[in-house]
Amino acid sequence: MAEIREGIVLSSVPYGESRIILNLLTPDLGTIGLIATLSKKGKSGLKKAHFQNLQILEIQHAERNKGELKRLQDARILYPYQQLYFDPVLSCMALFLAEFLYKVLREEEGHPELYRFVRKALIQLDSAETGLANFHLAFLMELSAHLGLRPQLEEGTARYFDLLNSQLSIQPPDHAHFIEEDELQIWRELQAKGMENYEELNIKGSAIRRKALASLIDYYRLHLHDFGDLKSLAVLREVLA
Repeated sequence: MAEIREGIVLSSVPYGESRIILNLLTPDLGTIGLIATLSKKGKSGLKKAHFQNLQILEIQHAERNKGELKRLQDARILYPYQQLYFDPVLSCMALFLAEFLYKVLREEEGHPELYRFVRKALIQLDSAETGLANFHLAFLMELSAHLGLRPQLEEGTARYFDLLNSQLSIQPPDHAHFIEEDELQIWRELQAKGMENYEELNIKGSAIRRKALASLIDYYRLHLHDFGDLKSLAVLREVLA
Protein backbone atom coordinates (compact mmCIF):
# COMPACT_ATOMS: atom_id res chain seq x y z
CA MET A 1 0.00 0.00 0.00
CA ALA A 2 1.32 3.44 -0.93
CA GLU A 3 1.76 6.15 1.70
CA ILE A 4 1.63 9.90 1.06
CA ARG A 5 3.28 12.48 3.31
CA GLU A 6 5.34 15.65 3.29
CA GLY A 7 9.12 15.65 3.61
CA ILE A 8 12.24 17.83 3.46
CA VAL A 9 15.32 16.52 1.65
CA LEU A 10 18.35 16.36 3.96
CA SER A 11 20.67 14.42 1.67
CA SER A 12 20.77 12.67 -1.69
CA VAL A 13 23.41 10.21 -2.88
CA PRO A 14 23.60 8.71 -6.41
CA TYR A 15 23.19 4.94 -6.49
CA GLY A 16 24.12 3.40 -9.81
CA GLU A 17 23.31 5.12 -13.09
CA SER A 18 19.69 6.06 -12.56
CA ARG A 19 18.86 5.70 -8.89
CA ILE A 20 19.35 7.91 -5.87
CA ILE A 21 19.25 7.28 -2.12
CA LEU A 22 17.52 9.98 -0.10
CA ASN A 23 17.23 10.98 3.52
CA LEU A 24 14.15 13.05 4.32
CA LEU A 25 12.73 14.67 7.43
CA THR A 26 9.00 14.02 7.80
CA PRO A 27 6.48 15.27 10.38
CA ASP A 28 5.20 11.87 11.51
CA LEU A 29 8.08 9.44 10.95
CA GLY A 30 11.10 11.61 11.68
CA THR A 31 13.92 10.88 9.25
CA ILE A 32 13.35 8.19 6.63
CA GLY A 33 15.46 6.60 3.92
CA LEU A 34 14.12 6.33 0.38
CA ILE A 35 15.40 4.98 -2.90
CA ALA A 36 14.20 6.62 -6.10
CA THR A 37 14.60 5.81 -9.78
CA LEU A 38 15.15 8.92 -11.88
CA SER A 39 13.29 9.24 -15.15
CA LYS A 40 15.22 9.34 -18.40
CA LYS A 41 15.90 12.66 -20.10
CA GLY A 42 12.87 14.00 -21.93
CA LYS A 43 10.40 11.82 -20.05
CA SER A 44 8.09 12.73 -17.19
CA GLY A 45 8.69 11.38 -13.71
CA LEU A 46 11.22 11.91 -10.94
CA LYS A 47 13.98 14.40 -11.74
CA LYS A 48 17.16 15.41 -9.90
CA ALA A 49 15.61 18.85 -9.34
CA HIS A 50 13.11 17.25 -6.96
CA PHE A 51 15.89 16.18 -4.63
CA GLN A 52 18.08 19.23 -4.11
CA ASN A 53 19.06 19.88 -0.50
CA LEU A 54 16.17 21.16 1.65
CA GLN A 55 13.55 20.76 -1.08
CA ILE A 56 10.07 20.59 0.47
CA LEU A 57 8.14 17.75 -1.15
CA GLU A 58 4.95 15.80 -1.08
CA ILE A 59 6.05 12.20 -1.52
CA GLN A 60 4.34 8.92 -2.29
CA HIS A 61 6.23 5.78 -1.36
CA ALA A 62 5.72 2.08 -0.90
CA GLU A 63 5.23 0.82 2.63
CA ARG A 64 8.25 -0.94 4.13
CA ASN A 65 9.32 -2.31 7.49
CA LYS A 66 11.02 0.06 9.90
CA GLY A 67 14.70 0.49 9.11
CA GLU A 68 14.36 -0.48 5.46
CA LEU A 69 14.69 1.86 2.49
CA LYS A 70 11.29 2.80 1.12
CA ARG A 71 10.78 2.93 -2.65
CA LEU A 72 9.77 6.41 -3.76
CA GLN A 73 6.95 6.29 -6.30
CA ASP A 74 6.20 9.96 -6.85
CA ALA A 75 7.23 13.41 -5.61
CA ARG A 76 5.85 16.91 -6.00
CA ILE A 77 7.58 20.15 -5.01
CA LEU A 78 5.36 21.95 -2.51
CA TYR A 79 7.30 25.18 -2.18
CA PRO A 80 9.32 26.29 -5.22
CA TYR A 81 12.18 28.33 -3.75
CA GLN A 82 12.64 31.74 -5.33
CA GLN A 83 16.21 32.47 -4.19
CA LEU A 84 17.64 29.56 -2.23
CA TYR A 85 19.30 27.73 -5.12
CA PHE A 86 20.20 30.81 -7.16
CA ASP A 87 21.80 33.21 -4.68
CA PRO A 88 25.39 32.12 -3.88
CA VAL A 89 25.21 33.09 -0.20
CA LEU A 90 21.81 31.48 0.30
CA SER A 91 22.88 28.30 -1.49
CA CYS A 92 25.95 27.98 0.76
CA MET A 93 23.75 28.57 3.80
CA ALA A 94 21.35 25.87 2.55
CA LEU A 95 24.23 23.44 2.03
CA PHE A 96 25.41 23.99 5.60
CA LEU A 97 21.94 23.70 7.14
CA ALA A 98 21.18 20.52 5.19
CA GLU A 99 24.40 18.87 6.37
CA PHE A 100 23.86 20.04 9.95
CA LEU A 101 20.27 18.77 10.03
CA TYR A 102 21.34 15.44 8.52
CA LYS A 103 23.83 14.97 11.36
CA VAL A 104 21.52 15.90 14.22
CA LEU A 105 18.21 14.42 12.98
CA ARG A 106 18.71 10.67 12.77
CA GLU A 107 15.83 9.31 14.80
CA GLU A 108 12.98 7.42 13.14
CA GLU A 109 10.42 9.10 15.35
CA GLY A 110 7.83 11.72 14.48
CA HIS A 111 8.21 15.27 15.79
CA PRO A 112 5.63 17.51 14.03
CA GLU A 113 6.64 20.66 15.92
CA LEU A 114 10.28 20.22 14.91
CA TYR A 115 9.24 19.66 11.31
CA ARG A 116 7.11 22.82 11.30
CA PHE A 117 10.02 24.80 12.75
CA VAL A 118 12.45 23.62 10.06
CA ARG A 119 9.92 24.13 7.26
CA LYS A 120 9.06 27.65 8.39
CA ALA A 121 12.74 28.57 8.78
CA LEU A 122 13.57 27.41 5.24
CA ILE A 123 10.79 29.50 3.72
CA GLN A 124 11.99 32.40 5.88
CA LEU A 125 15.54 31.92 4.59
CA ASP A 126 14.35 31.87 0.98
CA SER A 127 12.81 35.32 1.39
CA ALA A 128 15.58 36.80 3.56
CA GLU A 129 16.72 40.28 2.59
CA THR A 130 18.64 41.48 5.66
CA GLY A 131 20.46 39.91 8.60
CA LEU A 132 21.45 36.84 6.61
CA ALA A 133 24.91 36.65 8.22
CA ASN A 134 23.27 35.80 11.56
CA PHE A 135 20.51 33.51 10.29
CA HIS A 136 22.36 30.24 10.90
CA LEU A 137 23.29 31.28 14.45
CA ALA A 138 19.66 31.97 15.35
CA PHE A 139 18.60 28.74 13.66
CA LEU A 140 21.07 26.56 15.58
CA MET A 141 20.12 28.16 18.88
CA GLU A 142 16.38 27.65 18.38
CA LEU A 143 16.87 24.16 16.98
CA SER A 144 18.53 23.16 20.26
CA ALA A 145 15.24 23.72 22.09
CA HIS A 146 13.38 21.36 19.74
CA LEU A 147 16.00 18.68 20.41
CA GLY A 148 15.82 19.04 24.19
CA LEU A 149 19.23 20.73 24.34
CA ARG A 150 18.21 24.32 25.05
CA PRO A 151 20.96 25.92 27.20
CA GLN A 152 19.70 27.60 30.37
CA LEU A 153 21.22 31.08 30.27
CA GLU A 154 19.44 33.05 32.99
CA GLU A 155 20.88 36.45 33.83
CA GLY A 156 22.96 36.56 37.01
CA THR A 157 26.51 36.68 38.31
CA ALA A 158 27.78 33.78 36.20
CA ARG A 159 30.55 34.75 33.79
CA TYR A 160 30.95 31.40 32.04
CA PHE A 161 28.79 28.75 30.41
CA ASP A 162 30.03 25.18 30.64
CA LEU A 163 29.27 23.58 27.25
CA LEU A 164 30.04 20.07 28.45
CA ASN A 165 27.75 20.11 31.49
CA SER A 166 25.32 22.68 30.07
CA GLN A 167 25.38 24.98 33.07
CA LEU A 168 26.37 28.49 34.07
CA SER A 169 29.42 28.97 36.25
CA ILE A 170 31.05 31.77 38.22
CA GLN A 171 34.48 30.22 37.74
CA PRO A 172 35.90 28.75 34.50
CA PRO A 173 35.41 24.96 34.31
CA ASP A 174 38.41 22.66 34.57
CA HIS A 175 38.19 21.76 30.87
CA ALA A 176 38.37 23.63 27.55
CA HIS A 177 34.68 23.46 26.57
CA PHE A 178 33.20 26.72 27.82
CA ILE A 179 32.37 30.24 26.69
CA GLU A 180 33.15 33.46 28.51
CA GLU A 181 31.03 36.47 29.36
CA ASP A 182 31.18 38.31 26.02
CA GLU A 183 30.12 35.24 24.07
CA LEU A 184 27.60 34.29 26.75
CA GLN A 185 25.84 37.59 26.06
CA ILE A 186 25.67 36.70 22.36
CA TRP A 187 24.05 33.37 23.21
CA ARG A 188 21.53 35.19 25.41
CA GLU A 189 20.74 37.59 22.59
CA LEU A 190 20.23 34.68 20.19
CA GLN A 191 17.73 33.14 22.60
CA ALA A 192 15.96 36.43 23.25
CA LYS A 193 15.51 37.38 19.58
CA GLY A 194 14.85 33.90 18.22
CA MET A 195 14.09 33.14 14.60
CA GLU A 196 11.19 35.57 14.52
CA ASN A 197 13.49 38.55 15.09
CA TYR A 198 16.87 37.31 13.88
CA GLU A 199 17.20 40.39 11.63
CA GLU A 200 17.47 42.53 14.79
CA LEU A 201 20.49 40.66 16.15
CA ASN A 202 23.34 43.00 16.98
CA ILE A 203 26.15 40.55 16.19
CA LYS A 204 28.66 42.33 14.01
CA GLY A 205 31.99 41.24 12.58
CA SER A 206 32.89 37.97 10.88
CA ALA A 207 35.36 37.01 13.63
CA ILE A 208 32.67 37.30 16.33
CA ARG A 209 30.16 35.33 14.26
CA ARG A 210 32.75 32.67 13.49
CA LYS A 211 33.54 32.28 17.19
CA ALA A 212 29.84 32.05 18.08
CA LEU A 213 29.24 29.44 15.39
CA ALA A 214 32.23 27.38 16.55
CA SER A 215 30.95 27.29 20.14
CA LEU A 216 27.42 26.36 19.04
CA ILE A 217 28.75 23.49 16.94
CA ASP A 218 30.97 22.42 19.84
CA TYR A 219 27.90 22.38 22.09
CA TYR A 220 26.01 20.08 19.72
CA ARG A 221 29.06 17.87 19.21
CA LEU A 222 29.42 17.38 22.97
CA HIS A 223 25.79 16.35 23.43
CA LEU A 224 25.05 14.31 20.30
CA HIS A 225 26.69 10.98 19.57
CA ASP A 226 28.85 10.58 16.47
CA PHE A 227 28.43 14.16 15.26
CA GLY A 228 31.63 14.24 13.21
CA ASP A 229 32.95 17.05 11.01
CA LEU A 230 30.96 19.43 8.83
CA LYS A 231 32.34 19.50 5.29
CA SER A 232 30.31 22.57 4.33
CA LEU A 233 31.57 24.69 7.23
CA ALA A 234 34.72 25.96 5.50
CA VAL A 235 32.72 27.15 2.49
CA LEU A 236 30.18 28.93 4.67
CA ARG A 237 32.92 30.69 6.62
CA GLU A 238 34.54 31.88 3.41
CA VAL A 239 31.27 33.18 1.95
CA LEU A 240 30.34 35.04 5.14
CA ALA A 241 33.85 36.42 5.77
